[in-house]
Amino acid sequence: MRKAARVVFLAPIVLTAAALAEDSPPPPTPTPLWSGKGELSFISTSGNSDTQTLGAAAEVAYKPGGGGRWSFLFRSAFVRSEADDVENARSFLATIRAARSISPRLEAFARGEYLQNTFAGIDGRISGEAGGAYAIFPNPPNKLKGEIGLGYTRENRVVGEDLSFPSARAGLLYEWQISKRAVYTEELSFIQNLEESEDWDIVNTGSLTAEISTVVALKLSFAILYSNQPVPGFEKKDTTTSAAIVAKF
Repeated sequence: MRKAARVVFLAPIVLTAAALAEDSPPPPTPTPLWSGKGELSFISTSGNSDTQTLGAAAEVAYKPGGGGRWSFLFRSAFVRSEADDVENARSFLATIRAARSISPRLEAFARGEYLQNTFAGIDGRISGEAGGAYAIFPNPPNKLKGEIGLGYTRENRVVGEDLSFPSARAGLLYEWQISKRAVYTEELSFIQNLEESEDWDIVNTGSLTAEISTVVALKLSFAILYSNQPVPGFEKKDTTTSAAIVAKF
């Protein structure tokens, strides 16, 4: 009888512990040190050029300590346009960004960028900046971050006088997690030449990405570049739209 009583007494405890074990969430997946993606796209441009061509882009992120305070991001994009087997324009962009979080919402960053964009008459532009970013809305499904930075830019132009000037930039980064497999992102930047009040640029980019699998996704994106004082002989506005296949790693 005593043995039976023990079994009756212990059974609810064992069953409760088993139920709690089943309901408890799995341990969080550690943040990988390295992550990235590459993409191939078909691009249509209008404005300074009306062409159809192929493009490629890559992105690599590194987080020391698997999600510590430091983070590093490298991005590159390349577009080449041909007409009658002759290259008529090309664009290459490379950006590296290092950031250190100060609090859950605030971070300091430094960024360097190289741009060649003969579509808009830029033979080569090198810029660097440092500043801060603040997460206005830090949690999904709608995340919004503001950035502000000061830097210096040197720009070599296809025609006209080359430029060198201190610059300031203000930006917004938005992310909408539409579903588990679909996300929309948009970036808006205003860049001001601190030596010439009429010389300013607006850069607006956005993309909609839908996962097909854990590795492959489809991406639709746009880029609008507006220069209030463009290179002589070129238009103020360039618009780019693209459809891409993205592979993650």
